[in-house]
Amino acid sequence: MKSQAVLAIWVDIDPSDDALFEYWHSREHMQERVGCPGWLRGSRFKGIETPGRYLLLYDAETAATFESDIYYTRLRSPTPMSRAIFPKFRDTWRTVCNVEQRWGDGIGAAALTLRMAAANTAPFDKLAAPETARVDLLAGQSGIGQAHTTEKDLRANTDRQIERALVAFFWSVPAAIAARDRHAPEGEVFALRHTVSKADLEHAQ
Repeated sequence: MKSQAVLAIWVDIDPSDDALFEYWHSREHMQERVGCPGWLRGSRFKGIETPGRYLLLYDAETAATFESDIYYTRLRSPTPMSRAIFPKFRDTWRTVCNVEQRWGDGIGAAALTLRMAAANTAPFDKLAAPETARVDLLAGQSGIGQAHTTEKDLRANTDRQIERALVAFFWSVPAAIAARDRHAPEGEVFALRHTVSKADLEHAQ
C-alpha cells in the first residue's frame, strides 16, 4: 500500500550529542517504529544551514497508523536508550499529517521543507520538476497521535504542531538549495543521513 500519511518531526540536537543521537535513531528507533503495523519507511535528514537541526520523516499507510495500540505501547514504554535521548530534544515540531497532494515517489538525497499556516499557498507545482524526486503537500492532523505518553514527558518542552507543510525531495543538496532560493526562500534544506523501509527489516530477518 502506498503512503497516505506522514509523521513529520523537526528537532534540534546539541552537536555534542550528534553521534549518540544518530546511532540511536538508526540502530534502534527507526527499526522500532517501522516495525509497527502500517509504518512503511523512516528517514533522517540533517540541516545544511543549521547543522544541529534534524528532519525525521515516517511514511505510513494512513494517519490511523499512528493511533495503533502497538505504537502507543512503545511510546509508553521507551527503551533505556530512548530515555537517555528524548530529554535532549529541543524546539520539537511533531505532527501526524495526511498527504494532501503528492508528485513522484521514494525519497532523494536532500529535502526542502516549508512549514506554513493552513491558508498559505505552497509552490507545489513549481517544485514538481525534473530535478525533484518527490513533492508532498502535507495537512497537519492535530488530534492524531497526540495522546499523553512517557516519551512526551521525557522531552523538555511541549511538542509544537504544524498546520501545513511542503516537503520536496531532490537528487542533490545543490538542487534543493537552488529550488529553495527560487521558490521558497524561507524554507530549510536538509541532507539525507539514513533511511529504513519495511522491506529492509523483513529482508534482515
